[in-house]
Amino acid sequence: MKTIKNNQKMTILGSVFYGVEDIIDHALSGRPQNGVYVGYDSERYPCFDSEDFIYERRQYWNFVFAVSLDDLAVKLEKLKNMKQLGCNFNKLTQELHPMAYWQGDFNNPILLTDEND
Repeated sequence: MKTIKNNQKMTILGSVFYGVEDIIDHALSGRPQNGVYVGYDSERYPCFDSEDFIYERRQYWNFVFAVSLDDLAVKLEKLKNMKQLGCNFNKLTQELHPMAYWQGDFNNPILLTDEND
């Protein structure tokens, strides 16, 4: 597993993404980045009172990457049916490589699977 700053440029399946905001943009829009599609499974941070619901916008994010829509659909199906592996909605697994996880706070890095693991 690799740890990368959330605003750092990274190359995934030969395509360059410019930080987690770029990954999120491609995941939400469905637009590929130079032929690489991004899928996601996310969950909002916990809210404990009505003020939390008003102001809390952070989410935990799990991302999968694929070079075809068919491959992306298979990975997303597996991702959405997985149980989280630890706390904070983390589903990072080598089985869906390449895959990334971000805790949703700008102080947190992105965790990426590594082909050597």
